[in-house]
Amino acid sequence: MGDGSLTIVTNGRRVGVINAMTAAATAITREDYPYVWGGGHAVAGVASVGISGGPGYNGRRIGFDCSGSVTAVLAAGGLWPAGAGVPGDLGVIDQLLADHLIAPGPGRTPAEVTLYDDPGVHIFMNIDGRFFGTSDGAGGGSRKGGPGWLNDGAPDAYTRVFRQYHVLAGVLHDSTVYGHSFTFQSALSLTASVEIGDHVQVRFRSGPSGTLSLLALAWVGARTVSGEVSAITTHGFAVLTASGQTLVLAAPSGLAAGLAVGDQVSLTYTAASLTLTARALTVTAQPTVQQATGAVSAVAADGSSLTIQPAGGSPLTFSTTGQTGLLDRLTLGESVQVSYIQVGATLIAQSVEPAPAAAPGSSARDH
Repeated sequence: MGDGSLTIVTNGRRVGVINAMTAAATAITREDYPYVWGGGHAVAGVASVGISGGPGYNGRRIGFDCSGSVTAVLAAGGLWPAGAGVPGDLGVIDQLLADHLIAPGPGRTPAEVTLYDDPGVHIFMNIDGRFFGTSDGAGGGSRKGGPGWLNDGAPDAYTRVFRQYHVLAGVLHDSTVYGHSFTFQSALSLTASVEIGDHVQVRFRSGPSGTLSLLALAWVGARTVSGEVSAITTHGFAVLTASGQTLVLAAPSGLAAGLAVGDQVSLTYTAASLTLTARALTVTAQPTVQQATGAVSAVAADGSSLTIQPAGGSPLTFSTTGQTGLLDRLTLGESVQVSYIQVGATLIAQSVEPAPAAAPGSSARDH
């Protein structure tokens, strides 16, 4: 996912690892991507604009470099985590060795996958007898320098320059789920709350040039509730629903900007493991600020609450929600006016001021 674009991989059927890698290499070849240094490194399998100042970079052109394209194929075969970033060729080899997916030397089984690495310089691969990459080290490849099937026999593959590593036979005998990849052009407002790994449904339009424009997006399994914001947390907020349930939600950057305790909201969220993540949020009403006047009868030692005794009424206890400065210099028995909002059964202080002096001939009343 990048500025103005969204890439998804559809749910696919279970196929053999080599078949999945072959299908991915063919799909990348068909797209005729250019060479872009650092392209494909942000998210494995997704073409990107690459690194500023590198070959092929112009801030808009998307493509792959050698390790980006090889890792895109490995990810399709389940040998690299979906949605993960991509290091350079040395990092790719080190990780595959650490995961016990490859071993030094060429593949020697009837069906084999071999990586050819010039450490820190270049990497490409052989999938069941066919070479794939941005080049074979001798200039073979597409005229744009981008990734594709290499049809010149890759003469440099067998020189001392390239170290060979084969995918273990047991790995190749496994199967994986391979889906098709689609990239949509999109307004940032549609994708602002989307994160790598989300399961989504999209509605789109196909343009005459083959571009796909994203029209609408929804999260699979999302739920919608209404309620009051009961707390603002470090990474999100909490909502008290009409049924009395409190939901603590993580929020993507910017989604909860300007949100305040007491706001009435309509909320769409998703659940994964034990984490609830807010996806869409609308403030439907802001809280009504009320006032009460009375004498201070108790102040929590940690500054978390204040209790006052209105004249002729029952005691009222207010939460400060961490705003301990509201209680500075208060003394027991002091007459104060508290501005507050109510969230569920909780009264939340907004300000605490000395009670206004009563006009001659009148008495202070609580509200």
